[in-house]
Amino acid sequence: MGKLSRILITLVGLVCVVLIGLAIFVHFYLTEDRVKALIIPPAEEALGRKVHIGSIDVGLFTGITVEDFSVKEDDGETDFLSTGEFVLRYNLWPLLQGAVVVSKVRLDEPRVCLLRDKQGRFNFETLAFLAGGEEKKAEPEPGTEAGPALPLALTVEQVKTDRAQVVVRDATGEIPDTDAKADLVVALDVGRDLASLSYKGNLSFVADIVYGEVKPNISGKSDFDQDRLGYAVDVILDDQKARLSGEVKDYAKVPDIRLDITSEVMDIDRLLAVLAVIPAASEAGEKRTPEVTKVSDQPPGAALPSGLRASGELRVGRTIYKGLEVKDVLTRYNLEKGVLTVEDFSAGVAEGQVSSRMKADLNKPGLIYGGELDINSVKVQGLLPALANVSGDMVSGVMESHFTFSGAGTEWPVLRDALSVEGTYALRDGEFRDIPVTTAIAKLLGLEELKRLSFESLDGTLHVIKGKAALKSRMSGKDVVGARAEGTIGLDGNLDMPVTLLLSQALSEKLRKRASVAKYLTSEEGQTELRLKLAGSLMRPYPTLDTAGVSEQVKETIRKKAVEKLDEALTGKKKEAGEEDADAGKDAGKEIIRGILGR
Repeated sequence: MGKLSRILITLVGLVCVVLIGLAIFVHFYLTEDRVKALIIPPAEEALGRKVHIGSIDVGLFTGITVEDFSVKEDDGETDFLSTGEFVLRYNLWPLLQGAVVVSKVRLDEPRVCLLRDKQGRFNFETLAFLAGGEEKKAEPEPGTEAGPALPLALTVEQVKTDRAQVVVRDATGEIPDTDAKADLVVALDVGRDLASLSYKGNLSFVADIVYGEVKPNISGKSDFDQDRLGYAVDVILDDQKARLSGEVKDYAKVPDIRLDITSEVMDIDRLLAVLAVIPAASEAGEKRTPEVTKVSDQPPGAALPSGLRASGELRVGRTIYKGLEVKDVLTRYNLEKGVLTVEDFSAGVAEGQVSSRMKADLNKPGLIYGGELDINSVKVQGLLPALANVSGDMVSGVMESHFTFSGAGTEWPVLRDALSVEGTYALRDGEFRDIPVTTAIAKLLGLEELKRLSFESLDGTLHVIKGKAALKSRMSGKDVVGARAEGTIGLDGNLDMPVTLLLSQALSEKLRKRASVAKYLTSEEGQTELRLKLAGSLMRPYPTLDTAGVSEQVKETIRKKAVEKLDEALTGKKKEAGEEDADAGKDAGKEIIRGILGR
């Protein structure tokens, strides 16, 4: 045997002797009682709670195993934090080379119970290191590193948490009762300084939440590393299910969030009813005097992390709101530099389509926004009951419109003063049935037919500014051959609307039987033109005849009749309907009368 071989054997033998010696030392010196004596007293002093360890085993080759570990509540009996088994395994050979490689850290069924009493105090607030307050840390000197180098490089190949449980109970009712379970697997590499920390892992969880009668179930999965976190979360409430999915990049620095929400069915009526029965804090706990808070004049974006970016889309197959079914909802959004942009919103509503684009600047106080809204082939009888609490039988027709809008704020009167709307609208093949305006006009004129007013077309323009909507409308139909309206409607419903109606021959004949003056308002075609003024409100309109307009119409008609009669007397010939004057000289009498009457 050569000299080199003998040296190697000797070295190996020495290493074995050292390791065996260390193992014997660890086995006989680090006994269970001695280790407990080393761990439990300082732990209890730091926590201010009783600490219990069922058993502990430390081995040079086997690592550390702790069973039945728990931190008690203030009563010394109930568990605040517990775990069935804690296992730490490490590789010995890298340790001899100046690196700590932990092959496995396993927590078996760890459990933490978070409780809040009726006074709003959490059970963890009495932990000694929290109750004593944080000690003031010395500021690092300029030029020094915040994280000192570690003596050994640290690598943890796997940290595994099986069946972790989190229980939350709040006597005030502000926080829902929660029972959550999770599994976590993480691998990390620290290197020799915290700046080089890297990790990678995945998490799965399920949580049952009880908030009064609201009992949603939430489950999800996540994969993550030091630069990115991906997630998919399912929220189930009754028979409704929504999935939230996406990723967060640079979450520790400048977050870049992708959030997509998808759902087959979203019953907003049901959700609102559920939220209405959520208990208030005062119902479950002691009443506390609410703090008086001053309305902040800071822009909404001030609460967002600096540089935050977010994007995503919302897809819902079918949405129900106030009985209105909305299909194929799609919204794409983007948030960057404090500006929220809804790039594309579309939905199928009342057999038609609604689409919109909007932009909101969160950098300015009061929330500044603006956008466009398009309505295509929407049946208003299906839309109005949900939006304006109007019966679907009162207004019908197919609507087309385009509006642009801008404004600030979300509450009255800021919204009233800042909202501006500009656009066009059109209704086709519709009817007004017993609405307050047509009912009031029908009563004024004694024409029951006007209570239910059908039309072939109704179109116009709209301009909203300073709480008033300026309207210009034109309408054509059967009973009302033509109509014009130009005036204002306040956002509070107040009316100031001149209206001109051109009645059909049938309605004109009926009106002439009721009011003799109507004959002076009737054209040669037998159609009567009426000028009205609408005042009052949309729900309580007050229509009146435009006396100045009607007087002018009557004078004009009398003038025309007088001219015709005097012309007949001077020429000795009665002009037949549609007959043209054969000789301009025969109109001399007509010209004389026009001169006398100033027409």
